Amino acid sequence: MKNLFKITFFSLTLLLTVYSCDDSEGENEGKFNDDPTTGWVQFVTDGFSRNIAIDSYNTDNLFEVPVFVNVPISTDELRINYDLVSVSGPDPSTVFSNNGVLVNPAGSSTHFFFSDLESGNLDVANGGAKDPLTIEAFPKIQFDIAQAVNITEAMIFDIVLTSTSNGKVAAGVDGSSRPIAYRIQICPSLNASSGNFVGDYNLTVTSGDSLFGGPVFADQTVTISEGANGALSRQFQVAYLPGGPTNLMTVTFSFTNGQVIIDDGLSTNIGCASLLLLGGDSSNIIAQPCDDSEALTLNMLDFQGGSGGCGVGDIPLVVVLTKV
Repeated sequence: MKNLFKITFFSLTLLLTVYSCDDSEGENEGKFNDDPTTGWVQFVTDGFSRNIAIDSYNTDNLFEVPVFVNVPISTDELRINYDLVSVSGPDPSTVFSNNGVLVNPAGSSTHFFFSDLESGNLDVANGGAKDPLTIEAFPKIQFDIAQAVNITEAMIFDIVLTSTSNGKVAAGVDGSSRPIAYRIQICPSLNASSGNFVGDYNLTVTSGDSLFGGPVFADQTVTISEGANGALSRQFQVAYLPGGPTNLMTVTFSFTNGQVIIDDGLSTNIGCASLLLLGGDSSNIIAQPCDDSEALTLNMLDFQGGSGGCGVGDIPLVVVLTKV
């Protein structure tokens, strides 16, 4: 009987020790050790996208933001309250139908899925694992991105965890780096009707002068219009100066799968032994800008593929376009 009592006492002590490992820190170290039904909620910020482009997002899928529930014993349903706080652009509260409450079912906790959680990052090195089965155990705040398809400017907002339905479960830990805010940016569709990247833009070449001497394109204002390949294509005319100020060429590009793709084989109308062409630099493709608040960079190649018969090929040409 005495040995049974010792085993039972040891097992109970071990159980409470496991439950009481709470990862709090600094002035809060050990704050939740005494009661395994206490704890906190926070965001997991590592490995999850924060930027959404309407043009490339499959709106049949909800956008989900996981929340870490660090409560060893969770016997009751936990309601996690959050606010949507506008930073710039449309107010998310008028765009999305979220009610500001995330429900974590009774008996469910993500406390056991990762051995350590540092500054909102999953600490794989210390035993955490990004196993899809464990990620699925996180409760998630969901957004129906289809509700945002008609925004015409970038929408930036924070999700802020404010409280829970259990007074013993805090939103974050005061004085520690347990993130309770998660910033999201949603980029509007870049079609002609929205006016994004259509109109007058200041053009600057940042890659230096032409191999012929002097600028490739002069600093100037150009007019971008919708291209011949639909709502996500663009074009503008500019003088290729090695051929003189009246030697106009057309630069065409498109927004494809969230990237800026410059068309190849763009005629400059001049050359040495053959026609000199410009095109896109496939080794340096940039992401689609969110809207006109960002400069648009075209990473191009002069003498593309050795064209022109001038003895050179694929010279980087970087063009920056900024809304007037």
